Amino acid sequence: MRTHRPVLLATLLSAVAVAMSAVPGCGDDETRASSGGPGPTAGDFFSRYAKALCDRTFACCDAATRAAHDLDASSADACASDLEAILVAVTGGEVNGTFVPEKAEACLAEVDAAPCAELQILGVLLGVNDGFTPSCLAAWDGSVPEGGTCATDWDCARDRCLYTGDASGQRTSACKAKAAAGEPCSSTFDCDEALRCDQPSPPDEGTCAPRLAVGGSCEGSLDCQEELHCEDGTCQARQQAGGPCASDGDCAAGTACDGATCAPLGAAGAPCSADSDCASFACADATGTCADVCKGS
Repeated sequence: MRTHRPVLLATLLSAVAVAMSAVPGCGDDETRASSGGPGPTAGDFFSRYAKALCDRTFACCDAATRAAHDLDASSADACASDLEAILVAVTGGEVNGTFVPEKAEACLAEVDAAPCAELQILGVLLGVNDGFTPSCLAAWDGSVPEGGTCATDWDCARDRCLYTGDASGQRTSACKAKAAAGEPCSSTFDCDEALRCDQPSPPDEGTCAPRLAVGGSCEGSLDCQEELHCEDGTCQARQQAGGPCASDGDCAAGTACDGATCAPLGAAGAPCSADSDCASFACADATGTCADVCKGS
């Protein structure tokens, strides 16, 4: 299965349609030494964060791979300028919280050291899985309480800024934390990723609890640990390539359900019709083939 997009990147994806109206007009995988100099400040963090992401992306990904992932910027500097403009437009240039310099500096170092294959690109929106850049979400200690209006996850005292839209297209946002183990829930989507909503009598309120291991009694795959699925009422290992399936969730990492059989996701150069056909999650429109992941050279 594909890794989840970073929470902050997901927030920007939610907000960018609103924000864009305010926006004007491959190396190697080795960890590079810090350039030294003064640490980041609240005033320059957006600029330095955008530059770190773009520098790493341009070092890792050649021009063909960037284009296949829809990153059109001509240079790392142009990419950084565009990304910074989006960050400023989304946040209004300010974050509701206290800047944490040591976390911000650690964030920049984590981006600089992120594995090339873990870079996630959607046009000018760039990110790295939270597992590789855990300090980035802690660059601000957010002050907006649950239910308060926010621009990004940085604003929120807990976890995430959630954007929603109504039938008229009006968009609103609010801080909404995922529930921890033992906290109430109405569905698994209310709980942290490693948890499920244990509801003895749905739709009654339940409690967030650890996901189930192999053999656990389940109602659906979200009850099971990530690499498992629910089959015949119990958590079981996902099917490998060649195994039967009804959906992508039945298939092991690196495979997807093709018809009724788990099949490997396309490697670089394999024919494709959609991003979801490819291991890199990038189908190049010009060639109809899967792009490579960003992995340096």
